[in-house]
Amino acid sequence: MRRYLTALLLLALPAAAEEIRIELSRGKAAASVDAPGARLTQGGRPIELPGSRHTLLARAGALLVDGRTLSGGEPLIVYPGEGRLRVDQRPLPGRLEVWADARGLLLVNALDLEDYVAAVVASEVPKDWPEAALEAQAVAVRTFAVAQKIAQGPAARAHLGSSVLDQVYAGAAHPASGALSAAHATAGEVLTYGAAPIAAYFSASCGGRSETGEDAFNLAAGTTPYLVSEEDDADAGRAWVVRKTLAQISAALRKAGRVLAPVTSVRVSARTGSGRARTLLVDTPSGERSLAAVELRQILGYDALPSLLFAVTVEGSEAVFRGRGNGHGVGLCQWGARARARRGESYRQILAHYYPGSEVRRMY
Repeated sequence: MRRYLTALLLLALPAAAEEIRIELSRGKAAASVDAPGARLTQGGRPIELPGSRHTLLARAGALLVDGRTLSGGEPLIVYPGEGRLRVDQRPLPGRLEVWADARGLLLVNALDLEDYVAAVVASEVPKDWPEAALEAQAVAVRTFAVAQKIAQGPAARAHLGSSVLDQVYAGAAHPASGALSAAHATAGEVLTYGAAPIAAYFSASCGGRSETGEDAFNLAAGTTPYLVSEEDDADAGRAWVVRKTLAQISAALRKAGRVLAPVTSVRVSARTGSGRARTLLVDTPSGERSLAAVELRQILGYDALPSLLFAVTVEGSEAVFRGRGNGHGVGLCQWGARARARRGESYRQILAHYYPGSEVRRMY
């Protein structure tokens, strides 16, 4: 009940109050900040430093700025001045918050939600894609961010990361980009199911058939009724072939601590309803081992094995993966959205296809 009350409160928030907090990096020993005219504070107290370029260091759990050790506990906050902030040459909207501990620096970018939406759309899809595809992506991005903000709670240092594990956030969107226009055109709109924003997952290409949220993320049945498996004639998905030597697979599984003996064969032993590999059987001289297909993809690398919609055969000393699609295949399919937009579908029609049963609502 608390989650739904929080969702309803967020849906009533004014635009100026809607901020999102993104973890840029965690554990780095050093970072650089370019901040012309910026204001630096800690615990509400101003930090006076000459110049506009500053070096951040984590040393023995303490935060150093330009060689000066700051007191512990409170983060350093960098408010932008006349120019945009840059962190390690990456332009950022909003402000920067910095903590240090024994593991290194924690860098968080706190910014307006609409600036974030535009930046993620610009990071996720090409700028020259059709307007409706960019707008559908903007609504999905905003929805995912709001749902994560609710889940993490108002006291969280960060609501999302900046990598493909959440949503790719490379930095500020160019003012003239289609991504910025898409964010403005759909400002405040989120997808809901009942009172709450949905888990608006998306991937590059579903390969002709989408995946359910339950199968992709091991969720309880019925928790994401709007993430279904169905044919998608707008995205057949490009076929791909990946060859990995059995020695490479053996080394990767050994390093991950999953299978220590040399791998002699790999085959799919079970599939999801969409046809994606669910489990694999790995043969070794010491016996047969079962392995979740998603785990093998994580171990080999998401780029190395584009999706789980594959068949695998052993040819000589190689495992040959032949598949389609790119990503987990859940929710909005980016290449499918592009094709639908080119057919003339609106962004609302695209969203209705990929998140059936959900509703577009204006949050502010």
